[in-house]
Amino acid sequence: MAAGVMSEGILIIASVIVATLIAGVVMSQVGVFESTFKATTEGQKDIMLTKIKIVYATETGTTTQNVSIWVKNIGINPILSANNTDVYFGEINSVQRIPHRTQVVGNPDCEVPIFPDCEDTWRFDKLEPSPVWQVMDTFSINITDTDIAPGVTYLVSVITPNGVTDEHIFTLPT
Repeated sequence: MAAGVMSEGILIIASVIVATLIAGVVMSQVGVFESTFKATTEGQKDIMLTKIKIVYATETGTTTQNVSIWVKNIGINPILSANNTDVYFGEINSVQRIPHRTQVVGNPDCEVPIFPDCEDTWRFDKLEPSPVWQVMDTFSINITDTDIAPGVTYLVSVITPNGVTDEHIFTLPT
């Protein structure tokens, strides 16, 4: 009889330990799921509160190889890492990604080792939004391309680092 009680006691203690271990594993996985869900929700919220608008596009007037694109942050959130913005530019049906070129102090001729002739590059006309593009700020993006021609219809697409995009179709005056 005493052996039976002892066996039942050991089984009850073992059952409680196993139940506690299972509950601990389940609760830790719920925490992982919750943190993943929260991160995804925050990312979606950031996308929903970010909005840009290309308000104007024109040649710069100094040369026919440059186009200025004016882009405004009209969203509720500031845009982080603005220098990671993607710019696509070209004639309709032949748009290509244009790589970003940072301004080089004391080097106005754009003698950058990566892009020695500045062909097919873009940069902010003024100081870059460092590193945040604040709400309601408008920045001019300068695109350099030797194939720009008057009277041709172009498409420009600007994509923020979090994936929000705006497109603009324009024709340069002849």
